[in-house]
Amino acid sequence: MRYAKCNRTAAFAATGALVAWSANAVASLSPSETEQVHHEVSMAQNVAHVRAIVARPDLTSDEASAVMATAMAETPVDLSHAEFLRDLVFGSPSAASRPVLAVAVVRGLLARADALLARNAKELEKNALVVGELARAYGLVEDIVAADTQANVTDSARAECAHLLSEHVARNAVLQPEQPVTPSVATVRAQAAIALLDGMPDTPGRRVDVANGLALTGARRAALIELGMLVLDSGGPDARVAALRPLLQRLPGAREGAEAIVVGDKNASRLHARGGAVVMVDAAPAMMISEAHSPWGEEVAPPPIDEATLALVRDLATAAVQRALEVRPQLRAAVEHDGGEFGVPTMAAMLEVDAARTMDAAAARMLAGKRESVAWLSDALGALAVFSPSASPSAKSDGLMLPLGRAEAAGNSTVRPARVSLDASGAAATVQMDSHTWRIGRDDKGAVTGLWRDAAPVTAKMLSNLRPSAQPATSWNVGGTVFARLAGSPRATLTAGPHVWVYGSGVPDAIATPSPADDVVVEADLRVNGGPGGIAVRALPGSFRSFKGVSLMIVPGPTPHAALLVSDGRSVETAAAPIVELAPAPVQHVRLAVKGQKVEARVGSAKLEATLPDGYAHGDVALRAYSDASVEATGWNLRKQ
Repeated sequence: MRYAKCNRTAAFAATGALVAWSANAVASLSPSETEQVHHEVSMAQNVAHVRAIVARPDLTSDEASAVMATAMAETPVDLSHAEFLRDLVFGSPSAASRPVLAVAVVRGLLARADALLARNAKELEKNALVVGELARAYGLVEDIVAADTQANVTDSARAECAHLLSEHVARNAVLQPEQPVTPSVATVRAQAAIALLDGMPDTPGRRVDVANGLALTGARRAALIELGMLVLDSGGPDARVAALRPLLQRLPGAREGAEAIVVGDKNASRLHARGGAVVMVDAAPAMMISEAHSPWGEEVAPPPIDEATLALVRDLATAAVQRALEVRPQLRAAVEHDGGEFGVPTMAAMLEVDAARTMDAAAARMLAGKRESVAWLSDALGALAVFSPSASPSAKSDGLMLPLGRAEAAGNSTVRPARVSLDASGAAATVQMDSHTWRIGRDDKGAVTGLWRDAAPVTAKMLSNLRPSAQPATSWNVGGTVFARLAGSPRATLTAGPHVWVYGSGVPDAIATPSPADDVVVEADLRVNGGPGGIAVRALPGSFRSFKGVSLMIVPGPTPHAALLVSDGRSVETAAAPIVELAPAPVQHVRLAVKGQKVEARVGSAKLEATLPDGYAHGDVALRAYSDASVEATGWNLRKQ
């Protein structure tokens, strides 16, 4: 009985202790403990002591994270503090407290980011130190939510971090991907968006939850929900993302193992993700690709695509080719044999923009003795075929279907289907496209020996996109039509029709043909690429390698424009009429009429009118192209008024 009584006494004592512990479990930190955490976090010292206080089992998660938020709000996330916070979460040999510490540190980092953004949001791009600190803060948040299972950052802790990130983005509009920012800021906020995606629970509604948390709409939202890919750029209109979506659909190899595509500052800190790679692309100017920067070269006119979109396609194609070569070692060997480590990704990008131009460009180079272009074309088609849906074991034996590109006037690229058969190395041996079959011949060592279309050796007449070579000269003459150099250092060529090409190396570059009278009408169909180009009337040589006259200029772009410019003969040009927008089209029909001092120009349905100043009564008719621009004129018709 005495023994039983003793056991009951012990039980009552244990129960009393449990009740006492439960009562203390709702206690908050004392002012002294709070001050210790603030001081030691600010000094980045005594990490074990801070960990012991913040991870106390009698604190709620909100209390633990609140003390870190107040401690971090005015504490810079420099290199020493970043290492301190990393050690705070991951340095303990015991993982039991890690979920609490993870959430507490993320809340602290976001409190610091809130303070920085509140003070610098309007001029964030001008403060490199603040941008760098935000990059470290969001990078550490990503490290926490991306930690592997052995680190014991639980799914519930990740979800709480994602919730904190959603609230942080909502508080700071500059972090929402649709808000216009500079490339450097776009790169930093991209890491925050990736961390939000990585922290969100893997449920059927995950993509929608992330899209809502980032306030995504339009093409950016569709890319995430439909393709599972975060496309993060500098914000503003989503036309570029809209153009990118069909490319992503056609390039499953670029999406393979990737989680996000970031258009920003490629030289910034490398971004990382929990679920896959991050494809980083430099933000390029939104201007149409110039002749000098066109990978299609002089053989074929560049398609209507801007440099920024082409840079995106090139980087995506590079990622797709790299992943294809990882799974096809024989194809990798073929690429190395062909010297195509750089050329094959470029050729793959060209195929995804405009396959027909690319085939013609490679064929033209082969006719000129440059066989490597056809080898790279063959290798690129083989790499793109690796991730073709028809590459499964049940695929038809007559080749793999590839969705290649067809350039459109607005700068977008639609699908041009092709069927490809591969050789033993995995490179393309035949390509069926647009009712033609191309065959690439190789010898037993893998060297390209020939190119055939529809069983006949390829000739220049078969290449509908081929342009004749242009040379600098003082005059050009074909079929009675004569042009002479007017100003600058233009390159030009003429064929029957007349069909005229002019390539510019500077603003004044122009060639002129004699005018039948002072009052004339000139009409032509113009294809302008790479920069402004057009027709001039009343044109006379000027000083400083320039000319005098009035020009109707077309400025290519996603939304092309037309302008009437008066050149004074001393390298000064002024607008004679308001600039007008044009309907997107690869070829613009133009009509330029001058009578007395009145000038009237029409481009499609757009109309421009001006009155010439004195001194512009006589001159010839010219074609001109700015630096790195080309003008192709067909349907040339010059007559008296």
